[in-house]
Amino acid sequence: MSRFLAFVTTFTFGLACAFAQDPTDKQPAPETAPAAATEPAPQKNKVVLLRPAGAYQDLAEQSFDPAALLLGGGGGKAKSFFEFVETIEKLAKHEGSTVLLDLTQPVGLNQPQMREVERAMAKVRAAGKKIVCYFENATTVTMQLASQCDRVLMAKMGSVDFKSPSMSVMHYKDALGLLGVEVEMTRVGEFKGAVEPYVRSTMSEGLKKHYAAMLQSMNKVVCESVGKGRKLDPAKVAELQAQRMFTAEEALAAGLVDELVAYEGSKRALDLAMGKELGEYELVDAVPKKAKKNKDLLSSLSEMFKAKREDDDDDGYPAIVVLHLSGAIADGSAAAAGSIVSEPSVKEIEALTDDEDVKGVVVRINSPGGSATASEAIRLALERLAAKKPVVFSMGELAASGGYWITCIGQPILAEAATITGSIGVFSMRFQMGALMRRLGVHTDVVGLDVGADMDAMDKPWSDSARNRMQLFVDQIYDQFLGIAAKSRNMTVDSIRAVAGGRVWSGAQAVELGLVDKIGGVEDAIAMVKEKCKPEADIEIRHAPKARDFAQSIFDQMFDARAFAQGDAAALAMIAKLSRLDGLLALLRHAMAQDRPMTVYALMPEDLRVR
Repeated sequence: MSRFLAFVTTFTFGLACAFAQDPTDKQPAPETAPAAATEPAPQKNKVVLLRPAGAYQDLAEQSFDPAALLLGGGGGKAKSFFEFVETIEKLAKHEGSTVLLDLTQPVGLNQPQMREVERAMAKVRAAGKKIVCYFENATTVTMQLASQCDRVLMAKMGSVDFKSPSMSVMHYKDALGLLGVEVEMTRVGEFKGAVEPYVRSTMSEGLKKHYAAMLQSMNKVVCESVGKGRKLDPAKVAELQAQRMFTAEEALAAGLVDELVAYEGSKRALDLAMGKELGEYELVDAVPKKAKKNKDLLSSLSEMFKAKREDDDDDGYPAIVVLHLSGAIADGSAAAAGSIVSEPSVKEIEALTDDEDVKGVVVRINSPGGSATASEAIRLALERLAAKKPVVFSMGELAASGGYWITCIGQPILAEAATITGSIGVFSMRFQMGALMRRLGVHTDVVGLDVGADMDAMDKPWSDSARNRMQLFVDQIYDQFLGIAAKSRNMTVDSIRAVAGGRVWSGAQAVELGLVDKIGGVEDAIAMVKEKCKPEADIEIRHAPKARDFAQSIFDQMFDARAFAQGDAAALAMIAKLSRLDGLLALLRHAMAQDRPMTVYALMPEDLRVR
């Protein structure tokens, strides 16, 4: 203990002496020679890396699809197409003069979206940026993106699948016949392609020729765009599409790419092709990567099902709203992912009408149509909106039949050359299952007060009087469709009738026929709205409705009791999903719903897509 006390006393005394020492007693530090001035390190060139991947949707929503799970996919957050376009446009102001576009991952863009991307890439090049592209295996979308670049690099072991657009329509008549199900149809318009799959075993020659002309119109823009970018004649591009498959050497010889490089990734390809030109450079991601969070399974599920908070940041700022109407149009009171349901859609439009901060609206449509009554309810709501604020329509991949009906309010309509639109025609359809029920030994008796009740019998065909009555109803709605379209387009009813009858048109054809005002995308539509509302300063651009979260989506798809009250209906729905028969699914839903009203559809085949 005494030793410890002595140590403490000595340490304390020494510390006190140190603090008491006169600062002037300190010895001056030895003089040192001034440090030699160092040259600043040369600044590295910056190359911005853009690596698109996956499918991009106009209105990105989290979703859960049981069929996707069976096919090896699953739920998750979809990628926003318009955020992707914004990312590209920001490259024009990014530090550095070179952009590296890495196309090694599959990219899902439809043709109208491709036109928007091309315009964005043109802005980047106009700002003096050089876009260098690298890919290993290319699809048509890959080649279209690559053609907008200054230099195209391809892996030596890669391949190209550059095909022309095509359509595939599935016909169900024979399959339904084997089951003992007969389809009864009343319609207007000999070209109504929505009904042919149910009443014909194969496509009619007239419809086939009509579709071929539409595809030719769409492909003209593709050939011109690729040809301009690759300095090829559009006719030569069409010849290359017919050849379709190319090895790397063949793609180089055909002028589709500029150089073949080692199969070692985009960074190594850029080094080999432009190392001397760029010198030492730094590769910067166009989209900064978010820090990964380590989560267990329970935390991940909790995050997926957590309800999204309402964002109040939109309030109080002047804005132009891009209103997305996407999916089949249906009557109803509850919103559903992938559908345009009448009541919630009308409420959304009315909210925009009453919101003083909303100065104008771009209505972005991606719909094959659906219920005629729901289409009319939405059209009238849009008409009231246009009476108070500027409205411009922007058609996406598909805006046909009921999707065209809702645009008929006399306001400007823009479409891309590859948009599918028109399909002015209506029909009514029911599944008559008498033969199937007899095979199963099932019999129904209908007890009613008059013959009208027999129209609901699933095992009996309509009587001639019932069919004539339904045809009269369909004719009246068709005449109404012609009338509102003629008024909206400032044309005569006869002029509209000449291009109606259920015919679908490309956006380019629709412009020539007067059904659409001009070719353009969402940005062009926003510019038109700005011109009309003349904002005093920069105005915010918002997208609506807010994307539905994962929990909302899974609830909609798994607990739609009204549509799938029975297990058989759910099984049919799963089959339809697995087969991508969305048009058939919509009709089956209605056929199996209880207390269903007689419905007239303004619908084109939803599974009709350009591939």
